[in-house]
Amino acid sequence: MPQILISTILYLLINVLFVDKYSARITEYHYAVDLGYLVLGVALFFAIRWMMQNRKEGHYKTLLIFGGIIYFILMRAVQYSIDPMTLQVDRWSAIHNFLYNLFHGIYPYAAQTHLGGYGSPFPVWQIIHIPFYLLGNVGLSFFVFLWLFLIVVAYYDSPRTAFICLLLIAFSPAAAYEVAVRSDLLTNFLGICTLCKWLQHKQIKLNNHVLLLGIIAGLCASTRLATLIPLGLLYGYSFLQIGWRKQCCFILTTLATFIVTFLPFLVWDIDQLLFFRYNPFVLQTRQGSPVILLLFATIAVGWAIYKKDHLQHFSLHAGGLLSLLVVITFTYNMLSSGDYNLFSSAYDITYFNMAMPFYIYTIAQMLNYESVSRTHLSSPGD
Repeated sequence: MPQILISTILYLLINVLFVDKYSARITEYHYAVDLGYLVLGVALFFAIRWMMQNRKEGHYKTLLIFGGIIYFILMRAVQYSIDPMTLQVDRWSAIHNFLYNLFHGIYPYAAQTHLGGYGSPFPVWQIIHIPFYLLGNVGLSFFVFLWLFLIVVAYYDSPRTAFICLLLIAFSPAAAYEVAVRSDLLTNFLGICTLCKWLQHKQIKLNNHVLLLGIIAGLCASTRLATLIPLGLLYGYSFLQIGWRKQCCFILTTLATFIVTFLPFLVWDIDQLLFFRYNPFVLQTRQGSPVILLLFATIAVGWAIYKKDHLQHFSLHAGGLLSLLVVITFTYNMLSSGDYNLFSSAYDITYFNMAMPFYIYTIAQMLNYESVSRTHLSSPGD
């Protein structure tokens, strides 16, 4: 099955989950709404293909800039039309209240969210949000990471590819939901997707940059542990080839970097960080179990070894592994609890958004490749 078809189906399925969950709250005809979204999605796909045949490459830079500005204005309006204190999603306050405590001399990981929970983001991700906290809205980080993503794609691929990415993000109810509730999950993985594309294009190899990549992996782990999945896929096969000394160096550098990011909080209050019932390590791993971890690790390592050509379709495979992690976790939890309602409070479908940037990039890259190939084939003398 073509890579673009797989990516498009998975992109639409994730978004249909959000359409169905929230349209069901306002109409009994939510299945018709789902179907309508799918029809529009297919129409958008063909509209993009048509547009790419009838516009010159130079136009896409202008479209990207103005499209990005319009999207920013619209989504900012959505954010500020909603009182964050009324939201039943507390990812924003997990960051905001952490930083409030930090600036007021109160132990940050003791901060409760506006819903009474506790924050799970690790220190690097919290510190990255300081500028946005000072601006009064930690949800603004989405726009910065989105533009970093689009700029990297435009520079290393083409403005046309970046513009398609923007269109797909703008058409995504899943992305709109994340922005509206000021969640940071999609933002985190936009950043990781951007980093992976930069590492690929700069051809930074593990064999020659063990310390650098160990530090990068440790810093990424200090945002969310799941960010190691795309990095593990990117460097998993080469890790097996570099010899045990470099393997040990990489692992120790990653662990040392990760631990160093927590040192200030360990010194501040080790009991609160490590032994508190709702510490960030517990919160980031509570959805899983040793069984899930072992099963997923086996699949991921096997994938990296068997699919030696996986870097040719890295984004699709990275998105697939992230989606698979969520599917395995939800399936295990359903079988354990007997609760099979995907839209119950026991399951957070926003975790599927971890894969969205990778699917979006794959679709855009493949559409651009098709367009360029057609152009070359139709050029005189080719």
